[in-house]
Amino acid sequence: MTLPKARRDRGRILTDKGWKRIWDAIYLKFDDRPGLQKISELTDPGLNSNSPSFVSTDTVSNILNRRAPADKAKIESLFAAFGLRLEPDDRTSGDISGNLAPDPTPQTRSNCSELPDISGFCGRREELGLLKNWISGDRCRLVAIFGMGGIGKTALAAQLAKQIQHEFEFVIWRSLSNQPLCQDLAGGLIKFICDSQGKKLPENLSDGISGLIEHLQAHRCLIVLDGVETILDTGGLAGKYRSGYQDYERLFKQIGESNHQSCLLLTSSEKSRDIALLEGQTRPVRSYKLTGLDNMAAREILQERGLIQEREWDELIECYAGHPLALRIVSAMILELFDGKTSEFIRQNTVFLGQINHILYQQFQRLSVLETEVMKQLATAGVPMDLAQLRGGLSAPISTSKLMEALESLGWRSLIEKITVSGNVAFTLQPVVRKYAIDR
Repeated sequence: MTLPKARRDRGRILTDKGWKRIWDAIYLKFDDRPGLQKISELTDPGLNSNSPSFVSTDTVSNILNRRAPADKAKIESLFAAFGLRLEPDDRTSGDISGNLAPDPTPQTRSNCSELPDISGFCGRREELGLLKNWISGDRCRLVAIFGMGGIGKTALAAQLAKQIQHEFEFVIWRSLSNQPLCQDLAGGLIKFICDSQGKKLPENLSDGISGLIEHLQAHRCLIVLDGVETILDTGGLAGKYRSGYQDYERLFKQIGESNHQSCLLLTSSEKSRDIALLEGQTRPVRSYKLTGLDNMAAREILQERGLIQEREWDELIECYAGHPLALRIVSAMILELFDGKTSEFIRQNTVFLGQINHILYQQFQRLSVLETEVMKQLATAGVPMDLAQLRGGLSAPISTSKLMEALESLGWRSLIEKITVSGNVAFTLQPVVRKYAIDR
């Protein structure tokens, strides 16, 4: 009689307790944030006598991020590599088919009273996947999303926080629209995380930042600061903090450089200089420039607004570069004046700005004198211009380095586009931005 072949014992995923134990051990072992490759290498029995068997990077990723079940033996090997013994309550079972068991009961405490409504959110699958991988997979400590006003930074951050909140003990959303001082912000964050533990709040900024870092080390926290541009200066190059708010640079720098298990997520209409210095593709600080929606997601907006489906939709989406707010504004106008017929609007051969005027006005108010002149020159030219052409068209002679600084700053503000023309780098404007720059 032939006995049936034993089914492979799969389907183990970490509980919240086990997940926290292994990550605490990883951060204790490494001085800096390790990549999956380093963690996997530590499980090699030839290099680590504590490990009974090697665990591949894919399996390490599945275990640490709880993306898919793994063999109990592989989880035990990973734990053993860091001097841990796998306890029964460190893991739970999935079914034999490899489907995940229901997530453990979430223990997340959130303070998100300022979180915006995202019921109309659409698209952004690639962006969400990338950002989730940075935070969950690569364990980035600081991630900044920047892009022009109305492009959807806040909505993306809110959707991202919603999708990964179960990975954190604390999720906190703060809008910087009321421009809180750095010390007050740090104290408020500490107060929420401490809850009623009776700890004395810090009396100065140094103690506040140090205390916050200690909490970010002890707990897995996701802190979202929305609207960082409100504490950045105007009238000069992008990314400098306003008088009285320079302490935020110190806060962000220490969060980005200190060893902890949390993540600070920022949204801003412009990139700050401290983020630019800290970031890197393999570093725990990264930034993402958010651009317009893809065609499919943009079409969802036009359909939801009630426009009549026409082939001219593609031309409309291209004209507004998939800018979600601009598409909603122009859709409302098309519905009101042209009975929802995009073709009728396209025949007018114009770019309608509407409320986008106010957003662009705010961004142009932040520009330096040189940035304003560069924007005007690109707008009136109507064609891409390279560095030499831009420099030759300025009203007064200026060094190439100064012009490059201005172009970098305009890029951080998401107001110019960089393209390649005949093998050379050139700069241009989106139709909406060009229209505003000419009309102002």
